[in-house]
Amino acid sequence: MLKNILDLTSEEVAYYAHSMPFWITGFFQENRRKVLVNGSPKSGTTWMFKLITSLPRYRGVGNFHGDKTRYNSVRPGDVVHGHDRYTSELAQILAANGIRVVLLLRDPRDQLISRVFHIRRDSNHPWHTRLQAVELDEAIMACIEGCEGLPGARSMIELTESWLDHGSDFLLVRYEKLLSDPKGELRRTLDFLGIEISMALLDDIVVRSQFERMASGKKFWKATRKPGQEDPNSHFRKGVVGDWKNYLTEDHIRRFKEVAGDQLIELEYEKNLDW
Repeated sequence: MLKNILDLTSEEVAYYAHSMPFWITGFFQENRRKVLVNGSPKSGTTWMFKLITSLPRYRGVGNFHGDKTRYNSVRPGDVVHGHDRYTSELAQILAANGIRVVLLLRDPRDQLISRVFHIRRDSNHPWHTRLQAVELDEAIMACIEGCEGLPGARSMIELTESWLDHGSDFLLVRYEKLLSDPKGELRRTLDFLGIEISMALLDDIVVRSQFERMASGKKFWKATRKPGQEDPNSHFRKGVVGDWKNYLTEDHIRRFKEVAGDQLIELEYEKNLDW
């Protein structure tokens, strides 16, 4: 526990020290950006949201849950965490308010597994009770096929494709690249947004937003988890690429190919259906 406290303290001291110049001399309201971190659930949006809201004078304003009119109230420095499909109406509202979009994309198979565990963990999810009441294999199949009130794998992908198909002004960030090169992807994101910070502060933000830190949250007395060490009761369950191979059976794979195999190829996660 003492080591965790010391590590946490040193990381936070460095972060606030490198943030100070921006709090004092920079990031005035008129220079701050308005941002929408968007993507289908469990695609890495929470991580990117955490990274951007760690910028000095930036704040998260949550999810608007489809209420497009709320985007008119977004102020400079506000960061929205959304799961919104592209529509021409939404695009016009975002453009009128100068809100820039960072779109997250993740291998739909890994996203599927992460979503299944999330629903079974989150007692507030409308499908929690039903997916908890069945075996894991059956819960996975339900999330592949979709049911009334429960979007399937194809629907999850279509949310992202709605943006890709319209060529709107956004930055696409793949979860896999963010995981392998978080500093590089955050730098690319900030360049897109037109936000300048020091490399030291960028490094601090990545460290305080890494899997180990987010997985333990404020419970600094708990032993930290490395990516791959699973906690099914955490929003940040495992944090690895390719976890779907540990859970999808032959029946799951066959059905996934029928439901969304073509989309997997379109998104360049497979070259064909021979996987």
